Amino acid sequence: MRTADWYIVRELLPPFLLGLGGFLVILVGDILYTLAEYIVVGRVTLEVTLRLLAYKMPAIMVVTFPVSTLFATLLGLSRLARDRELQAMQLVGVSLPRLFAPALAFGLVVAGATFLTNEVVSPWANHRANDLIRRTILGEAFPAVREQVFLRAPGNRFLYIHQVDHRAAVLRNVMIYEAEGPLPRLITAREASWSAKTWVLRQGIVREFDAEGYTTAEARFESMELNVGLDAVSFAADQKTPEEMTAAELRRQVDRFRTGTSPRIAIEYHRKFAVPAASLIFAWIASPLSLQAVRGGRFVGVGFCVVLLFIYYAVMSSARVLGSAGAFSPLIAAWAPNLLFFAIGAALVAWEDGLIRRTLWSARLRPMGARP
Repeated sequence: MRTADWYIVRELLPPFLLGLGGFLVILVGDILYTLAEYIVVGRVTLEVTLRLLAYKMPAIMVVTFPVSTLFATLLGLSRLARDRELQAMQLVGVSLPRLFAPALAFGLVVAGATFLTNEVVSPWANHRANDLIRRTILGEAFPAVREQVFLRAPGNRFLYIHQVDHRAAVLRNVMIYEAEGPLPRLITAREASWSAKTWVLRQGIVREFDAEGYTTAEARFESMELNVGLDAVSFAADQKTPEEMTAAELRRQVDRFRTGTSPRIAIEYHRKFAVPAASLIFAWIASPLSLQAVRGGRFVGVGFCVVLLFIYYAVMSSARVLGSAGAFSPLIAAWAPNLLFFAIGAALVAWEDGLIRRTLWSARLRPMGARP
């Protein structure tokens, strides 16, 4: 089977590269369409456009790798089944799961490449792309303050900003938790601005807590100055969105704010592993579907690709929304589409394997000379 394994893998490579190129063109075209208005008015030069596309390429590859694996498995195995090559291997005693092993190994390799791209290259590239968009395209002089991200400041302080108003150059719905000292203190303000390392908080409340977490004192204020120990440049540089963070950085965020972190951070951490695993899951479910695509006609495989992608990303989006709302755990929210497709793939493999076994058994019992 070693020769047959390499033969099957070589059959998967052309449609994989074709799908990779096709989906890259589509996603790059979408970026160019978004930038078209800025390019026409001259706010974006050719040099900036090329740099932005280069920075966006790793994130695009993370999306296209799993999709191309689905495309390659469906079309590659369908070609082998259509020319009776898979059936010939089955006639010499090779089981159906064993026939699918090369496709699964191919999906596992692609999953590894996706994880490395998403973990090593994509966070840095996303950060550079966002800075380039902010400075060159949007022309914002206000620092690149990230929304809904916790930041640790000097003095054992933790900062959280719900929304950034770039037009007014203010931060809205700010929370500052001070863990230093005998009693912790929580400061919330409707808005804030800063000068040097001092924040000016407006329309807020200061609460102090005892060791058991009960409020011991509460006071409202219209305006208050607070030295947070971070200037605007340092504050912007230290903050990252989940897309700009590695799995280790997201894990530290989750551990640091285990009791009060946003579910979105925890979901993005688990997605660091769930998204690359989609390549393996797509190879798993596409393998038995390729046999059904042969029975339905030449273009059924492409139709299966479209339907599967629609279902997968619909489930993924719904699970993220429900997970962010607390309907179920972040782990389930991140892995829900993979778990669903794995179960469907297992059922399809069992169905196809049983169907083939019944067909071969009927052929053995058929009398000599009888018509099939």
